[in-house]
Amino acid sequence: MIVIGIDPGLTGACAVVDHLGVRAVFDLPTMPVPGAGPKALVKRKIDGRALCQLLLKHCPASEGSAQVVLEQVHARGDGNALQTQASLLRSLGAIETVLECLKYPIRYVSPQSWKRAYGLGPDKNKALETARSLYPGAQADLKRQKDHNRAEAVLLAHWGRGELA
Repeated sequence: MIVIGIDPGLTGACAVVDHLGVRAVFDLPTMPVPGAGPKALVKRKIDGRALCQLLLKHCPASEGSAQVVLEQVHARGDGNALQTQASLLRSLGAIETVLECLKYPIRYVSPQSWKRAYGLGPDKNKALETARSLYPGAQADLKRQKDHNRAEAVLLAHWGRGELA
């Protein structure tokens, strides 16, 4: 079974995992927002076409449908800028649209649920350490400190392998 883990957002990532390990880990592709002026807080958006191509490259139709574990996100009333919250939900919508067009079943999971399974909290380093220990072969894709979103995508996919089996 192929499981795709997605940590949504403009700095989010995607991981493709199967019974042999991590097939691919990549940052979510983005593109400039058309017409975004110099004062816009959000200048990029998810590139749906590029995401679709990447998923098809790593999950060929000949191998059957992949299952997706998508981290559930919500707008928060904690003072975040409205544009930033709108960007997160726009990103989620773009990702969902690509997945629906590819007919991939989606399992939504809250961050609290999947992180609890690994004993994770807000420390991003712990997510990196955990993903590296579970998949030593993915070290090259998780070598930088800023790869914590990639690590979370790997952990989402790994969590999904256990839950969807």
